[in-house]
Amino acid sequence: MAEIDKQKSPVGNAEMAQRFVQFVMMQVQNIFYVLGRIPAQDGRPIPPNLEAAKLLIDQLEMVQEKTRGNLSAQESSILDDALKNVRLAFVEVSGGTPASMMPKSNLPDFPLDEEEGDFPPEPGPRSSEKPKPATPPADAKPVEPQENKKKFTKTYG
Repeated sequence: MAEIDKQKSPVGNAEMAQRFVQFVMMQVQNIFYVLGRIPAQDGRPIPPNLEAAKLLIDQLEMVQEKTRGNLSAQESSILDDALKNVRLAFVEVSGGTPASMMPKSNLPDFPLDEEEGDFPPEPGPRSSEKPKPATPPADAKPVEPQENKKKFTKTYG
């Protein structure tokens, strides 16, 4: 990983702090948007998407964890306050639903082996698992082949 030479960097500490605060505020705005706290451009309310909000909050918590010890007191305070506000908004929108009862993400959980730094293998079909056939509902009509349906082809010539 390339190291940044702070003496030669054209970006000062004040500008980096401003960019960090803008990043945090943009993440907070995105969380409020998916929670339905910010209406769409046409003014209609947006239904809350708790799964997306949880993912964005988790990402902001990851930023907090990864930057711990590298932030100024002001930056750290802004990030802490932002996380408190979005967590409170999440609880209000979800009706106080505990995190254990929140919808699970469709993304698989792959723990990284921290000692080796290797990424887990790509998920793929497992030969031991056979797909289960879909059972149609009891009131479903059988699908009939449509032999009389006209087929269209397009030719270029």
